[in-house]
Amino acid sequence: MKKLYAILALALLSVSAASALEVIDFEGIPQDYWYFGGAVNLGSYYSGVTFGPTTYILETQIYGYNDASYPPHSPVSVAVSISDPNIRADFTTGTVSHVGVWYTSGAGTGLYLEGYDAGNNLVASTWGADNTGTNSFLEINGAGIAYAIIHDSGDFFTIDDFEYTPESTATQVGTWSDVKALY
Repeated sequence: MKKLYAILALALLSVSAASALEVIDFEGIPQDYWYFGGAVNLGSYYSGVTFGPTTYILETQIYGYNDASYPPHSPVSVAVSISDPNIRADFTTGTVSHVGVWYTSGAGTGLYLEGYDAGNNLVASTWGADNTGTNSFLEINGAGIAYAIIHDSGDFFTIDDFEYTPESTATQVGTWSDVKALY
């Protein structure tokens, strides 16, 4: 019986923490981050991810924008890069294994979603066609994604409902002395 307890205790020494899908819908952001409000880069407003270099919020109800051509996926807000051809999302609490985004693009080249590791090596990428007037979903999956870049050939896209899944990390639940104490 003691051997069974020892085996169970060893199994508990390293337990993988569960990872859950995180979704950022860009709703309820203070007006300072709106392009037609304060035009402050969204940056590290959200815990776990930093957006840049020039990522702002467009909101349909106040300081409206062309939401007929670039509609939000969820209620009234989208993220946009006004003066840069890309939005970069750096994951600040560790790497992720999944990145997804709803988008609208009208540059004539579609939209790219690329994931890179900490050494700037491409881990995964995908492309979606232009879709002015509607939304489409892009996603990438791969181990060790440290940051994602969303881009087209200009700044003719919006994103909404940005999602990511943090990678599991090992958590120590017990010690070897705890196991030895069972004998």
